Amino acid sequence: MNCQNHKRSGKVVSLALLLVATGCSTSSTPKNTASTPPEIEVSIVEGSEPTQLQKDAMLAAKDALFTQLSGRLMEAMSGNGPAVAISVCQKEAVQIAEAVSAEHGLQIGRTGVRLRNTNNVAPQWAEPLVAAQTETPQFVTLTNGHAAALLPIKLQNQCLMCHGPSEQIAPIIQAQLSKLYPNDQATGFEEGQLRGWFWVDLPNS
Repeated sequence: MNCQNHKRSGKVVSLALLLVATGCSTSSTPKNTASTPPEIEVSIVEGSEPTQLQKDAMLAAKDALFTQLSGRLMEAMSGNGPAVAISVCQKEAVQIAEAVSAEHGLQIGRTGVRLRNTNNVAPQWAEPLVAAQTETPQFVTLTNGHAAALLPIKLQNQCLMCHGPSEQIAPIIQAQLSKLYPNDQATGFEEGQLRGWFWVDLPNS
């Protein structure tokens, strides 16, 4: 591979990683409808943590989701560029997250400090941690007996092309974001800032 191709490959990988971490809809939480009974309130049990085995299982699911989305996005960007990759992410991320959830026997998704996709709201149990802008990995036990985790996402330099100040975002990316996410609030970040979190909910086996 020559230097030019190597640099292009690096840019593709970087953009794929930032889209996976911060730009895709990965929420797999079932939505309430008029015919669905209200959800039972679930909160964190203070002073109780999951086992190491449970922590490892939740981290493995997060890594699997990240890897699968990265692979799909790199494929899209290599052939069609970042604007098309954003569209692929928006259309396919939910299905990939659901597949990972089923494979690992849990629920996994993503939420943000400021939302790009309005479907990516935090689960009820995670709301206090999100409100506190938690910047370290949190592993908790829930009142329904589940293990859960909230895993921070920090903004990398390459993420600025989609989440930085609007004047730094390329017009082609701005146009695609406006088309797919008309209520986007996830811009104006700086490198190193807390961007959001992966959340994981692991039922008892």
